[in-house]
Amino acid sequence: MPIISKANGLLAEFAIFPVTPENQTSLVERAIDNIQSTLKHQAGFGSGSVLRSRDGLRVTSYIQWIDSASYVATQPLANFDVPDVHLFEIFASEPKDSQLQLAPKMNGLINFGIFKMKQPEYQPRFVELFEYALEMVSGQTGLISTHAHRSLDGWRCINFGHWQSLEDFTAMDSNRPFSAIFQEMLDLANNEYQKTLHEVVFTT
Repeated sequence: MPIISKANGLLAEFAIFPVTPENQTSLVERAIDNIQSTLKHQAGFGSGSVLRSRDGLRVTSYIQWIDSASYVATQPLANFDVPDVHLFEIFASEPKDSQLQLAPKMNGLINFGIFKMKQPEYQPRFVELFEYALEMVSGQTGLISTHAHRSLDGWRCINFGHWQSLEDFTAMDSNRPFSAIFQEMLDLANNEYQKTLHEVVFTT
């Protein structure tokens, strides 16, 4: 099963597909087929996972690669919107040595905090602030683990949070411990701070 950990040294592709609720199931099937028929047969493929948002508006494939030379970018799928695709590395996690093992029907729910840099040169400062924010969130009720990713091209940072429940995540989000630095983060990046959570539907 895929394991998300800063220590494993793997790179990861996020391919985030926008979708309408009535088409989400079809897109999930297509994303799984893309992994099974194409990506997993490439040299350097580590693992593949597909997640769906509970509001029906997103499908995310998370593909681990041995190194950047092995990386094969996920291509658009016919009849669906073009995904937002970047290659990432994990730069921080809470707890520091945490590992997240992905599996369908796993306990808890996944939250993606997606930040799109206004300029790629803003990413280093954003990463500093992101690390502070993770430390502030650490120890919050219901947080199992969180792994912060930065794209190698400088344009994205995405948090991969694992929470016990929607109620726990909502309680944190209603009184954000990192509110003191959040405005500076928003000065550097546009935010898609998802209040809906995600479920793992496929891994290989």
